[in-house]
Amino acid sequence: MTAAPAERQGSPDLRDLPDLPGLQDTPDVLDALPAHKRELARLLLQAQAPVPSRPAPRAGGGPVPATPAQARLFLQEAADPGAGTGSHAVRLRGPLDPGTLAAALTSVLGRHEALRTRLDGGSGGHGGPGGPVQHVTAEPYLRLQVLDLADAPPGRRAAEVARQVAGSARRPLDLASGESTRFRLLRLGEDDHVLVLAAHLAFFDGWSSAVFLKDLSDAYRGRACAPPALQFPDFAAWQRRWLEGPGGAAELGHWRDALAGLPPARAARGFARGHLPVGLDPAATSAGFALGAAEGATPFMTLLAALAVVLARRQEREDPGRRGRDVVVGTPAAGRVLSGMEDAVGQFTTVVPIRVDCSGRPSFRSLLGRARRAVTDALARQRLPVDALFGEGRGRAGGGIGAGGGAAPPYSVLFALHNYPAVPLDLPGISVEQVPGPPARHLELYSPVPATALACVGLVERDGRVSGTAEYNRFAATAAEVGDLVDGVGRVLSAAVHEPGSAVLT
Repeated sequence: MTAAPAERQGSPDLRDLPDLPGLQDTPDVLDALPAHKRELARLLLQAQAPVPSRPAPRAGGGPVPATPAQARLFLQEAADPGAGTGSHAVRLRGPLDPGTLAAALTSVLGRHEALRTRLDGGSGGHGGPGGPVQHVTAEPYLRLQVLDLADAPPGRRAAEVARQVAGSARRPLDLASGESTRFRLLRLGEDDHVLVLAAHLAFFDGWSSAVFLKDLSDAYRGRACAPPALQFPDFAAWQRRWLEGPGGAAELGHWRDALAGLPPARAARGFARGHLPVGLDPAATSAGFALGAAEGATPFMTLLAALAVVLARRQEREDPGRRGRDVVVGTPAAGRVLSGMEDAVGQFTTVVPIRVDCSGRPSFRSLLGRARRAVTDALARQRLPVDALFGEGRGRAGGGIGAGGGAAPPYSVLFALHNYPAVPLDLPGISVEQVPGPPARHLELYSPVPATALACVGLVERDGRVSGTAEYNRFAATAAEVGDLVDGVGRVLSAAVHEPGSAVLT
């Protein structure tokens, strides 16, 4: 830690300030103050200034507090190195120029501050009172390793590719040194390569992948692109002020009211990850989506209504006293609700709780309307990060929902129908094919308290089929139970299509 200025050890006091009329932020007034008083004056000026309604480019390049999500991921990384590493691999067939690729990667790193930022524990160290801090470096540093496998026998070559892709997702990134990304280029032949990209979730979300690939395509083709007007650290600096101001307090008040009376999810005895491929019957989903559309519901709202039926029935079996009670599901949201954030790389993702009213004896048609209203209201309130509601960070915005009632969220199932922008890598004369890798680890990213999450069901709608992966906690459920949960959604849709006006809950 840096000692206080020699003229005064310890924290500056408000009484140290001279009488500054209105605390006018003028260079001559501030420069006349000793260093510690000058810093206090700047803090007071900042506190008095109204919080802008949206982020703006930062003045200067000083450190920026980590966002609540980054702080959680930073601590998870310290406890379980490699837990926050995300990986993506593509096979490139064609006349790839490795030098041009390296220059393009460097250009993209330079374009996005989040990809040249180091994250350390701040003055408080790991989990100290100050929390983790971001430091943006001026110049990008490309970590690209080239591995030549062209002379290896085909079987050994394929095995090494699989090993490299799997290992990339498990190998830790050194956040304190600024290693937020890492790249490997595997040369399989003259015109055959595999590019393996690793990025830490503290700086890279699903939306960022599309932004990164588009920028890499442009840079490889030599297209000049200016940096985004707003960078992720701009958002982080604004979010901290917003959380501590009236905007954050109002949003927190909304969620307190919206989730009032809900018990926290039951904690599991521990945490051990499992993955299960899942899918829904195409005929049932197609007919169900048509029914939903007729009621003004999107595919996600329709699937959520069916999931609410499954969870309400399970809730009643486990606790008959909770018959007819509301069901709460957590859903990941992009968190990019402010204009100017669309082209930035960073970790904006949050989770919003969606409370579906299951009272009475509702028909599926009635539940579609309830789900539509619940989703619309919840997604309109995604500015508040989930860590300000639950988990260890819940005290940073006026106490959080868990104040006095526990840190666990009121949902045990996370559900997503992913709709990230599909922007494939587009390199001239080169065919691009995604290389299968290990399943994603979403429970750490989406849950402030992973041990309470039963499952995270992530689905994608593509070519008329809805499929994906269910990531679950083996201490909370078996693979068979998770599979039955997803299959139950399909069964509800199949029945609802034939009798949309019949009661689905008793």
